[in-house]
Amino acid sequence: MKWNIPTLEEFENTVWRCTACGTCKEAYDYGPPPFSAAICPAGEEFGFEGFLSSKGKIAYARGLLSGDLKWNDALVDAIYRCNICGGCQSQCQLDHKPFIPEIIEAMRRKAVEDGVGPMPKQKVIAQSLSSYDNPYQGPRRVRLDWTRPFKKGKQKPIKDILKEPAPVLYFVGCTGAYNVPERAIPQATASIFNKLGLDFGILGESELCCGSTAMRLGDVEAFQRIAESNLEMFKKLHDEKGMRTIVTSCAGCYRAILKDYSKADQYGKMMDGIRVTHVTQFLHDLFMSGQLKLSESVPWKVTYHDPCHAGRHLTKFIIDKDGSQLWAGAYVGLNDEDCLYDKPRELLKAIPGIDLREMRRIKANSYCCGGGGGVMTGYNDWAQRNAALRIQEGMETGAQHMVSICPFCHYNLNQGSQGIGSKMKLYDLTELIDRALPEKV
Repeated sequence: MKWNIPTLEEFENTVWRCTACGTCKEAYDYGPPPFSAAICPAGEEFGFEGFLSSKGKIAYARGLLSGDLKWNDALVDAIYRCNICGGCQSQCQLDHKPFIPEIIEAMRRKAVEDGVGPMPKQKVIAQSLSSYDNPYQGPRRVRLDWTRPFKKGKQKPIKDILKEPAPVLYFVGCTGAYNVPERAIPQATASIFNKLGLDFGILGESELCCGSTAMRLGDVEAFQRIAESNLEMFKKLHDEKGMRTIVTSCAGCYRAILKDYSKADQYGKMMDGIRVTHVTQFLHDLFMSGQLKLSESVPWKVTYHDPCHAGRHLTKFIIDKDGSQLWAGAYVGLNDEDCLYDKPRELLKAIPGIDLREMRRIKANSYCCGGGGGVMTGYNDWAQRNAALRIQEGMETGAQHMVSICPFCHYNLNQGSQGIGSKMKLYDLTELIDRALPEKV
């Protein structure tokens, strides 16, 4: 299988389209009322211009390409002190806007290729992927621990899709399976599916990591190995088990399967007839068709956090490739119809008793939880401090709790809340929907 994953050298022309104007530092909205606020977690934490979003990182890319910069510990560290959240990309209006996260990841791919990356603590992830096919160093049998409540009482057992055909594959993801606090997310999701009487199955011990973490760290070989295995499995499930839809709870898995996997030349063939969707989109479709009826009251004041991977990372950029509109390579506009901004909010508002209170930085301007891009593993203290900033912003709304649709955000924001002694807790949207959805009669 051939992959179209560009090298840093292939971005030679693009990196020079940055004018270092600094717009990438701030989230802004013309209002009314107009406002601006910091958007770059690394810039907020470290201050130095070299850490600031595209303005600093693109300067590093230029230096590496020209040969003026050579790898040393400080340079590698600076490149990995980034969430690759895409906040800077949302603010930029220049012709290199569509490529900013890709350029940062290309620098990381070069670092790995040259034997200097990733950071020491992050190398454990690569070793774990090689040994266990997940980044948590967890045995495969542990992937099923979250299903224990479904093997007793009134709960319906969950199908092994390799043994029993099903039209829907619930791709649980490593964080929901291995990170104990995050098991609440797949449990709530499966409970909802059972209440709705949906025919779905899981891969259980046969599920592999999606490869998102490897891709974000620049370990392209590990990513390709895992992605190719998953694509082959998905095709097999479609052809032999009647699987037509892949539903994932994890924003990172969703982004990887939908966007990163599409860089494979066989993607269209392997995924023919298969729909990839986040559980939020999946449940929103059922809500709009009248199949999801939320009737139980959840009398909470909540605020909503937009995950980067389910939001701005899914933006499609319109580029004038041949110069027929403006000039060759010009950034013309964007399409954010794949970004999960409004649908989770519509589901939240449909829950009886919910009082949704918005933070200042939302949707494309959302402030990253601080856990992505390998930061939660490589720089855990910083990830927690950044999460605390977001929790404080949520507290300013008067909300009791925060809601999101990403297990990484779920974990890191709860860590940040605990770190500052806040009573605000992060819930996944599925946890609230499960509470609001009555048992199947």
